[in-house]
Amino acid sequence: MDEFERSYEVIRRVKRIKESMHEGMSKLFKDANLTGPQGMVVGILMRFGSLKISDISQHMGLSMSTVSGILDRLERDDIILREKSDEDGRVILIRLTDTFKQSSAETFSRPGDIWGKSLNLATEEELQTILDALSILERLMQEAQEKRL
Repeated sequence: MDEFERSYEVIRRVKRIKESMHEGMSKLFKDANLTGPQGMVVGILMRFGSLKISDISQHMGLSMSTVSGILDRLERDDIILREKSDEDGRVILIRLTDTFKQSSAETFSRPGDIWGKSLNLATEEELQTILDALSILERLMQEAQEKRL
């Protein structure tokens, strides 16, 4: 396999995995009338509780401005609230509304099921191989991006 074919094969496989993830998450969040990114924010807040925008941004791997736009739509739909921190009034925390949390607890207890069921089929050694390979790919992509700058 030459360099082009190897590169193409990696891209093809990553694309298939991404599409599979997107399809699974879209089905899960459709009932709650949320987009994938909105569903991810809600899932993060369900798991971790109230968070700063920067924390949500870090969990999602998205810019704060992108997350802020997602939060604006969730706030408009009465899914989240922005509140000042009790410890530091300058800090704004994002939390789910009680109404949404109660009505959607079942839906958002399942996002891990999509991956959990698939990954439970792997051995510990296979899981470690997957994580190692993804770490290598992430490092290589970062190095290539830095060289282009």
